[in-house]
Amino acid sequence: MKYGIILALLVLWGPTPELKAETGPWNFLMQLPARDSGIKLDRPVAIDVDSESRRYYVVDPVGGTLLSFDRDGKHLAAFNAGGALKQPVALAKGRGGALWVIERSTNQVLRVNPSEQQVQRFDLRYADGSLIFPARLAVDERGRLLVLDRMRGTVVRLDDNLKVEMSFAAQPGGRGFVDFKIKSDGIWALDGLAGKIYRFTDGAAPSVITLNRAMEFPNSLEIDQGGQLYVLDRHAGTVMVFGAQGDFRHELLGRGKRHGKLWYPAQLLFDWEGRLCVVDEGNSRVDIFNR
Repeated sequence: MKYGIILALLVLWGPTPELKAETGPWNFLMQLPARDSGIKLDRPVAIDVDSESRRYYVVDPVGGTLLSFDRDGKHLAAFNAGGALKQPVALAKGRGGALWVIERSTNQVLRVNPSEQQVQRFDLRYADGSLIFPARLAVDERGRLLVLDRMRGTVVRLDDNLKVEMSFAAQPGGRGFVDFKIKSDGIWALDGLAGKIYRFTDGAAPSVITLNRAMEFPNSLEIDQGGQLYVLDRHAGTVMVFGAQGDFRHELLGRGKRHGKLWYPAQLLFDWEGRLCVVDEGNSRVDIFNR
């Protein structure tokens, strides 16, 4: 009788605060690919979105494949540019339907036209001729390509001829950037090992935010419309949320292989509706959350 009363009280009270705290104000919405779709990802490492067509693009380097999904998570297509993609690791949607892809096997950036199956290859270099080793990339509102150089830990902005026109670097003593995002108020970059986030605007010194919570291995960054900072911790399997001044607010998810956990996650991205996409490399999926 006693246990029956306790069980009834638990049902009335609902989930414990500990269970609610796993996703904070976020609710799980869907997974890419859907569990019953028959589509499998080997090792997803990156995601990008097309806000106009409401599509997700997921990069899977093991199969050398880019996969697209609609806004409801339905699989649309798998694409490898006629075999040109061997080890893609990042993607950004460009103008005119083109896709910019980092091809790790050749250390090149590819400009892919999916409709015509055309591929252009580019070696990126600094003005002194030294190579850029691209790790992340994005396209700004003017169609300019920005690339993170994983060797120097700097972000470079390229002109229409893919020549470096500006570099964004951490301050002396920094450890180098591991991710960046382009927002309406500037370029945001994460110096994960130093626990700092930079915001660059043209013609001004960067503003620097020091995060007041230690992390194991920060590897990706996002910023919501309210100015909150989201940092992905690859080793801890958590998303850490900070206020605009770097003050810790709460953490989401946690390390593990079951549903609702992360295993060596690779990237964060907000989609066109402000939904939080988490590329969970170790669990071979992308989890999407809404508020």
